[in-house]
Amino acid sequence: MQKILFLHGWTNRRPEGHWMRLSAAELRARGHQVWYPQFPDPDTPKPHEWQDLLRQESNMMDEAPGESKICIAHSLGTINWLYGALGDVFQKPFDRVLLVAPPDPQMTSESPGIEGEPMDLANPMLAPQARKWSRSLTAIAGDNDRWLPRGVEIYKPALEIEPIVFPGAGHFSLDDGWGEWPGLLKWIETGRDQDLIS
Repeated sequence: MQKILFLHGWTNRRPEGHWMRLSAAELRARGHQVWYPQFPDPDTPKPHEWQDLLRQESNMMDEAPGESKICIAHSLGTINWLYGALGDVFQKPFDRVLLVAPPDPQMTSESPGIEGEPMDLANPMLAPQARKWSRSLTAIAGDNDRWLPRGVEIYKPALEIEPIVFPGAGHFSLDDGWGEWPGLLKWIETGRDQDLIS
C-alpha cells in the first residue's frame, strides 16, 4: 500500500476526466492511500496558503501507515512542491516525487492571479533541497508545452536531473487529451520512469 499525494495546478478544480482525478480514484480502488486536496483560490493562489496546506497534507501522510511516500505534482503544483522543499515545510522526505509539466517561471510571472515571486531556477539551494526532501526526483514535460517555451531543459541544471520529454504531450492537461494515464499507474507500482511513457 503506497501513500500518494496529488498536487494540482493553477485554476484546477479537480475536474471530472482529468488524469489526476481518474488516477486518484483508481489508486484508491487498488487499496492505496491517496491525498488529493483542493488548494484554496486556484484562480488566485496565495503561496502561503498553498504551502500551509501542503505542509499539513505531508504531515498527515507521515502519520499514516504505508510503504512509499509519493508526490505527483502538475504545473503550478510542481512549483508548490519545490517551494516546500526550499522552505523545509516537510517533516519526512518523500520516497518519490514526479514533477509533471513544471512551468517556465517567466510564464508564471506574467500570468495574472499568480502571486509571489517566480521560482528562481538559478537558486543554488534548489537542487540540494529537492534531493533532501525526495529520495528520487523525476521531471517530465511535453515538447510542445505552451507553458514551457524554452523547454523542460531549463530544469536540468536547476534540479541536476535529466528531464523526460513526451512528444506531443502539451501541458498534460485535460484540454490536451490527458484523461486515463495507464503509465502513471504502472509507475506507482514499479518506480521505473520508463513505465510513464505508456
